[in-house]
Formats: sequence, structure tokens, C-alpha cells
Amino acid sequence: MMNFQKLLKLRADKLLLLSLVILLTNCSKEEKQKSYLAKVNDSYLTREELASLADTSNLDASEKNALIRDWIYNEVLYQKAVDEGITENENFDKILQNSYRKLAISMLMQKVYDEAEIEFKTSDLLSYYEKNKNYFIHPEDVYLINQARFKDELTAIKFREIAVESNWEKAKQFFEKNNSVIFIESGNLKTLYEIYPLEVSDAVRYLFPEEISIVIRDKQVQYNVVQLVKKFPAYEQLPFDIIQREVEKRFIAEQKSKYFENFLKELYSKSEIIIKERY
Repeated sequence: MMNFQKLLKLRADKLLLLSLVILLTNCSKEEKQKSYLAKVNDSYLTREELASLADTSNLDASEKNALIRDWIYNEVLYQKAVDEGITENENFDKILQNSYRKLAISMLMQKVYDEAEIEFKTSDLLSYYEKNKNYFIHPEDVYLINQARFKDELTAIKFREIAVESNWEKAKQFFEKNNSVIFIESGNLKTLYEIYPLEVSDAVRYLFPEEISIVIRDKQVQYNVVQLVKKFPAYEQLPFDIIQREVEKRFIAEQKSKYFENFLKELYSKSEIIIKERY
């Protein structure tokens, strides 16, 4: 009798646990159904999942829509692949295992790179710059610019007035906590193709050094102000003080690559490696 009661209690506990799992699953599904951005059959794309696909903080509406459209295309194709039995195919498993290994290797490499601490002085960067001058010659005209973008025109006009009357940095300090500011940047080195939006890029072409543009309204109904600090002609070596950040990035990247090579050599030396045949 006692064993029978225990059996009944065990079954009741299992049923309760199963009910909780189903309830939580349904709640999760209902939550997704309430807040989803896109849906393909029973698959939902939420804001959180969209953010996991890319950094959406600096994307405009058209770029976010393109991201959602890509997710829909991929989801339609994936669901069709499942229906066709692709995921049950033996080759699929082999490719999956190979991808699994490559992903693990890639994540290890990223971990090693992230943990590598590279110490250097400005003199090291200067020495690197002098030895690798060809790295810092651009095949196109390059523009050193300051750029700001605002939500409303009035704030953009006021910002421009202060920048013209005083200077860009003073205006930046004055407006950096203003709610209308989307961004205010200084000292960006870009080709025309890298300057966004197109309306700002077109304006930069015709600015004189140190000149500040009028307020430029773009297609997203945002308001831009841009200053051309200096233009560097194509194939001219860029001065160290202008591209120090670029020099630093390249220097650190090369030093980290050397660090990884040493890490790999050490792993190799500590492992039992046998090559029975050479081709």
C-alpha cells in the first residue's frame, strides 16, 4: 500500500513538473507573440533577438528593416531545409561537426587575442610608422572632418552658431548632454565613400579647410553639421599626429599576431605529434 502511494505521488510530481514546463513554454511563446518584430510560421523575431544579430544602436530605420528582411529570408529557407530533411542528412552532420571544431578554434583564438596585453610607448608607434610608411598612404583623397547629427533643426542651428563663433570643441562641450544630440564627433579621417549620409558627403566636397557647413537635412529627417578640418590628396603620406590611432591599431594587431604565433608554438612543443607519412 505504501509503495503504491509513493508511486502515485511520484507520478503526480512528474505531471506537475511537466505542466510547469508546458506553462513556462506557453508563457514564453505568448510573450514572443506579443512583442515580436517579425514572424515566419511558428518562428518569431523579438527585439532582443534582433539585437543579438547585430549592434542596432547605430542603425537607422532602413538598415533595421533590411536586417529584419534578411532574417525572414533565412528563416524561410531554414524551415524549407528542415522540411526537405536536409538537417537529417549524414553530410549535414559531418559539416556540422567540422563547423563545431572551427567555431571552438575561432573562439579560442579570440580569447587569446583579447587576453594578450601589449605594452608600448609613443616612440614604438613612431618607429613602426617610419618603417611601414606604405601602410599609411591612401589611394583616394582623405578628409579629416568633425561631424554632428541632431534630431531637430533648431538645436543644429544653435550648435553651428557656437561652433562658428567659438570653435567645434566648445560647441561639443556645450551640447554633449542635449537630448537632441544623436552624436558629435571630432577628428574622423574618412574617404568620401565613408562619410554618411550622402548629403553630408556631398557637402564635404565643396568645403574649404576649417569651414563649417550649413545645417544639412538628410533623408531620415535628421540635421547634420560638418566641418572640414583638412583634405589630404590621394597617395600622400598621412602625418603621424593625424593617424596615430590607426598606427596604434595596426601596431597592436601585429603584436597580437606575434603573441598568438608564440602561443601556437608552445602548444605544438607540449603536444605529442606523430606524422607517419609526408606527401
